[in-house]
Amino acid sequence: MEATVHLPRTTVALELINQLIQQRSVYAIFDPVGAPRVPEKMHALSSERSLSLFQGTPYESYTAVAPYLASVDEELFEWIRKGLWAEPWGILLLSRSSLGELFNVFRRFITVRLPDGNACFFRFHDPRILSTFLDAEESARYEFWNGISAYGWSADDAVTLVKRPDGMAASAGEVPVSEVALSPELMNSLGKAQLKSFLDRCSKYLEGNGVTLPANRGMFFQSVFLYARSVGIVLELDLLRFLHLILGWKGMQSIAVVREILSYPEVSGTDKVDLLCELAAFAGMGPEPLRIAGLDMEANAKALQRFLDEHVNDRLFFEKHHSGALTMSIEDTRWRKEWVNYYCEFVSERAKVTRVPVGTAGI
Repeated sequence: MEATVHLPRTTVALELINQLIQQRSVYAIFDPVGAPRVPEKMHALSSERSLSLFQGTPYESYTAVAPYLASVDEELFEWIRKGLWAEPWGILLLSRSSLGELFNVFRRFITVRLPDGNACFFRFHDPRILSTFLDAEESARYEFWNGISAYGWSADDAVTLVKRPDGMAASAGEVPVSEVALSPELMNSLGKAQLKSFLDRCSKYLEGNGVTLPANRGMFFQSVFLYARSVGIVLELDLLRFLHLILGWKGMQSIAVVREILSYPEVSGTDKVDLLCELAAFAGMGPEPLRIAGLDMEANAKALQRFLDEHVNDRLFFEKHHSGALTMSIEDTRWRKEWVNYYCEFVSERAKVTRVPVGTAGI
């Protein structure tokens, strides 16, 4: 097989998938990273219906981000269709193998070796990654088709299917023990595919929220992403929020407190964007969707109360230093230094117990 072969894609109606469900030959691998409602649903199923692919690994406790393999019946497929279909929720697969046999096939792809020798999680269950991986030599070499007749993913009101190439085993056999290693060529292809997909999704989201995009949007997006990466903002959701802030809050980067937040080395990229959203809400600036998602100190007293209640000293700090903060300009030096220092201390403590770093190939 050549290094890269574009396997044919076929669009099939949902009725066909329902017919295959009746034959008990449809499975799904769910991706909670793209669909956070998945873990609760999977935990409600029995172990005969659903298994975490992290089961039996050192990552077993990472239930919020673990991929789940499940056999699909009519009820579960309807739940996917109604609640997840428009999201990158995961993938479908057609197989006559058992849940246990497929679990053994896929668990070896959970982590892979990168060209630089490092290991990371491999989110093959993200359809944006799977589409590229299926065309690569590695999918055949490491027997990714072991027992699988077709892979599929959401396509509007249909399913895109990629069928097993000729000459590969139709049933799951013995699982090889060799480590899965990704070539530089595949990593390059994954990166390009991910970037294009991400840029398309950014454009769709921003235009859907009434944002006018620059004519040279591709170059503009990439310049923002390069700057964001330099200050530690690297996750997709954080990049999108940061982009939305820049486009919706004119002059944001010229504000001293914003520059202080972005340059602070002890705070993660996610927490930096969280703080900018909160600052936008506080100042009554920036795009409305992000201001609502952030902590609106003036209008949302209950959210502020929950924020302060997490630590005993928080209440004392705000009572001492911020009794008049709502009438203070965001350019006021006293408020800026006190609030940024306070928040950075708070999120640094929070990060120690709640942040779980997960590397992702192809992103």
